Amino acid sequence: MKIKYNYKIVLLGITVLFGLALYVLTVNTENNSVNESPFALHITKQDSIWIYEVYNKESLFIRQVYIPAVKGKQGFKTKEDAEKIGNLVIRKLSENKMPVISMTDLYTNAINFEKN
Repeated sequence: MKIKYNYKIVLLGITVLFGLALYVLTVNTENNSVNESPFALHITKQDSIWIYEVYNKESLFIRQVYIPAVKGKQGFKTKEDAEKIGNLVIRKLSENKMPVISMTDLYTNAINFEKN
């Protein structure tokens, strides 16, 4: 009985270690893909609004002064809002997708804007 119990403990330990190793490898792979991206995000304040700029290596690629997908010319009210959408754009570009921002993206990221 004691031998069967020991085998179960050893098997459980190996399973946990294998799962932990797989998790660590997955997290490291995700971090490496983000770090290897040629895109960089810069957030700046212009007058009373925040803007984001996406650089591809050293070249300015996107300069977003107004909140995309919103009617009118509304700027980002906070640095955090500009950063959220800028990071979303970089993620889409890194995945070789069009960096289109929808109203759903704005609501999902809790971006503050006036609904016209």
